[in-house]
Amino acid sequence: MSCLQASSGFEIELDLIQRFMMDYSTLVENGKTIALCWIPSGVGISGNEQADTAAKSALSLCVTAMKITDTDLIPCVTKLISEKWQQFWNCCTGNKLQAIRPTVGGRQQKLCLSRRDEAVVNRHGIGHT
Repeated sequence: MSCLQASSGFEIELDLIQRFMMDYSTLVENGKTIALCWIPSGVGISGNEQADTAAKSALSLCVTAMKITDTDLIPCVTKLISEKWQQFWNCCTGNKLQAIRPTVGGRQQKLCLSRRDEAVVNRHGIGHT
């Protein structure tokens, strides 16, 4: 079963995927033959192999048709990435910058300082003056 067959029956909100599927359908209807090829670019990389194993194990699960928009999905993905980034940051021992900035992301620049002045303050705080 191709990914196009697998996606039939789902409402796809992402513009790029919709445009691809429309172009693909138009070309096939006009007699063009299109071959989609999977290229294993992550062979030998443990994280990619773990993701591949997880994806293959999901093939045996029941598929539930659902509609999810990018505006619903993006905040969830952003939160997950921030949590992973924070876990990595917490494991970085001996990092002087952690004393100044123990959490990652979500930081807004102080309006009263220029970027240069803020860099000077941060360097002073970690002993790089």
